[in-house]
This record gives sequence, structure tokens and C-alpha cells, in this order.
Amino acid sequence: MSHSKHTKRDYSIYIEKWNKSAKKYINTCAICGHKGYSPIVEKEGFCQVTFIELSKTLRKLELDEYGRCTYCARVQGELE
Repeated sequence: MSHSKHTKRDYSIYIEKWNKSAKKYINTCAICGHKGYSPIVEKEGFCQVTFIELSKTLRKLELDEYGRCTYCARVQGELE
């Protein structure tokens, strides 16, 4: 069997084994649990290898001050 059949979605060997400190740049929504990389990694001067690995497996996810993604913040705003 090919290697790709054994790997999980949103999984990177670089992040899981070789550079575990890159996990601090993965944002998780407090409401829905959606994961994505922090917009900080797109800034000038950030480690290019870490940015490439994070952007391969995840999408950019911005969180508000409550730790919510934009979708959950919009839904909760409509309910209030």
C-alpha cells in the first residue's frame, strides 16, 4: 500500500516529529474545533519551512479575542 493511505488528514511528519514547537502556530476554534494556521506565520521574516509545512496541511484561521473563528463569531452574533 502507498504511504498516503496511512497518513491522516492535517498530519505533517515535519510538525509532529521534527519540529514540535511549530504546533503553537496552529489555531483551534473554541466553539467548533476547526483547526488552521495562525496568520502570524505569513509575516516577513518567519521561518519559511514552517510556513510551507503548515500551509500544506491547514488553511489560515483567524481567531477573535474569545478564541472563535469568524464563522462561529458571526453565528453567535446573530443569536444575541
